[in-house]
Amino acid sequence: MKVALFGYRRSGKTTLLQALSGLDRTGDVVAVPVPDRRLDALATDASAKKKTPVALEISDDPAGMPEGGGKAEFPESLRKAELVMIVLREFSDPSVPWHAEPDPARDYDAILTEMIVADLERIERRLERLAKEPNAKKPGTPDYLQATLFSRLKPELEAGKPISSAALDDSESAMVHSFQFLTDKPFVVVINTDEGKTEATEWEGSLAKQGVSVVRLCAVLERDLALMPEEERREFIEALGLEESARDRLVRAVYQTLDLVTFYTAGEKETRAWPLRKGATAWKAADTIHSDIARGFIRAEVVSYADFEALGSVKECYRQGKMRLEGKDYVVQDGDILHIRHKS
Repeated sequence: MKVALFGYRRSGKTTLLQALSGLDRTGDVVAVPVPDRRLDALATDASAKKKTPVALEISDDPAGMPEGGGKAEFPESLRKAELVMIVLREFSDPSVPWHAEPDPARDYDAILTEMIVADLERIERRLERLAKEPNAKKPGTPDYLQATLFSRLKPELEAGKPISSAALDDSESAMVHSFQFLTDKPFVVVINTDEGKTEATEWEGSLAKQGVSVVRLCAVLERDLALMPEEERREFIEALGLEESARDRLVRAVYQTLDLVTFYTAGEKETRAWPLRKGATAWKAADTIHSDIARGFIRAEVVSYADFEALGSVKECYRQGKMRLEGKDYVVQDGDILHIRHKS
């Protein structure tokens, strides 16, 4: 799952990357584990030698949005990302020069406008090419369907609407995804603010109503927390009266925005958490583990996490008849513990 950081230069992207990774490094791609207490409990139950959480691959382009109205350059990592994390500055620091008084709403609108313009230019170039293709005039051909769809999206973009707001069927969505449009991607907005400023604004509430997750945090504080030893970090978070760090909340927000659920495989050799699109089947879960397992799929042994939590162990769930045998079309639920029976 690829996530790209984007925002203005000096908005705190690098600091946030350090906070997410727990590493003092810049301009890189890092794997960030998704916090998961259920995995911890399952690994303990299985006496697992190895515990593998789900990880997000997060990249940062050090260049960022140019200040002062320059044309934005969008890196390839941003186009390949499944989600864009937009970092907006709200913190006040005279030692870090800024192009204007911090205003997250203004900067978000500017970034979104640049993305819309980039998508519009890409669609216009594609329509120009399609105008020269004979097949684009033949109903039912891929070129015709593409020309029809892009001709419909063009005025929407010209009106300042992102592609994500368009009503598309599954085939149209697949076509749009293949072009890696920026405004087709889900966003998570990060308000990088001063320590202690936790109250959301009315503007942030309006974003939430549009389905955009917003997380407020102080990137400097979160970086310092991430670089602490685990026990010291827990004590510090408890002293602040918090259940978890803003960093962990942000990682969860990304995971939820990607519309993912987690299933588990539990064993002594390795206990592992796996990401899966909500609504996916047991066959797809098997394929996520290994394509050979999917090809030889027979049945899925399924234990719900709620039953595991109530009874205390996977073995006890089996003993008390809480294991279900499901076929390949079973829709995997968040927290399911799976063992796939397959032909080797």
